[in-house]
Amino acid sequence: MSGVQKFKEFFGLAPFEGEDEAYYSDERRYDAAPAYSAEATARAYEPAPRAYEPTIVPVVISAYSEATQIGDPFRDGDAVVFDIDRMPTDDARRIVDFAAGLCFALRGRMEKLDTRVFAIVPENADITGYELKRAARLG
Repeated sequence: MSGVQKFKEFFGLAPFEGEDEAYYSDERRYDAAPAYSAEATARAYEPAPRAYEPTIVPVVISAYSEATQIGDPFRDGDAVVFDIDRMPTDDARRIVDFAAGLCFALRGRMEKLDTRVFAIVPENADITGYELKRAARLG
């Protein structure tokens, strides 16, 4: 293409001859058919998950070193009723603080059932106060 022809095309004095059009007409066209897919494979049988039913675990604590007896069942989703009557007042206060921390961390609730008898209940457990007192043998 000469310089004069380019000048004419630029200012619109001559019709534009697209040199690239020849390349586009050679493009292959593909059918819009769905891709091949093998038959769906059979999945392994998985039983439906069961809802966990929390139980009430009664615990009598005599030393702060036994705090795991409260923490382990509560962390596993069980309600814990604990009696701190056999403990000195300072250690009993530490156990109550420990249980309150468990409730805060795991979004549970804490209930005072009697003098020095407490219960901690997990977040989604449907356990009544009567059941807790019965487990502590108060009711």
